[in-house]
Amino acid sequence: TYPPERNAWQFAAPSVTMGRRSLAVVAALVALLAAGALVAAIVHAGSGDSPELIDDDGLTASIAAHCALMTSTVESLPVTGTAQRRSDAIRDQNRAIRIMLTSIRDDAPDAIRADRPAARWLRDWDRLVGAREVLAAELLRDPNASLDVPVDADGRPVTERMDDVWRGDPVCP
Repeated sequence: TYPPERNAWQFAAPSVTMGRRSLAVVAALVALLAAGALVAAIVHAGSGDSPELIDDDGLTASIAAHCALMTSTVESLPVTGTAQRRSDAIRDQNRAIRIMLTSIRDDAPDAIRADRPAARWLRDWDRLVGAREVLAAELLRDPNASLDVPVDADGRPVTERMDDVWRGDPVCP
C-alpha cells in the first residue's frame, strides 16, 4: 500500500490557550525591555568619560598640536657634547616642555577637569621635567649621571602610564 496523498509531516496547529498566549506576550515584552536596556547601556558607556583614557577629541587635538611643536623643538636641541652642554640642552628642552604644558592648560582647562586622566598626565609630565632638572644639575657634578624616571605608586615608570592614557598610539610619547 502507498502512503496517503497528504503531507505526512503536516500537523494540526496546536491549540492556543490563554496561558500560552499570555506567556508569549510577557516573554516578548521582557525581550524588548532587555534589548532596550542593552542599547542604553552601550550608548551610555560609549559617551561617558573613561577613567583610564584621555578621550576628549578637542583636548586630544590641542595636546597633539602643542606636543608636535614641543617635539620638534626638543629634537632640535640634541643632548650631546660636554657635561655642561648636555645640562644646558636638557634645560632648554625642559623650557619647551613647560611651554607645551602651560599652553595645554591654558587652552583647555574645562576639558582637563572633565577628562579625568588628563590632569594626572600633565602632573606626570611635571614630575618628568623635575627629574630632568635634577639630571641637568647632576651632570655638572658627575658627567656620567643618568635620568631617574619617576615611578607611580605601583613602581611603574610614569612614562609608561603617560603612554597608556591614549586610544591606540600615544598622542604625545
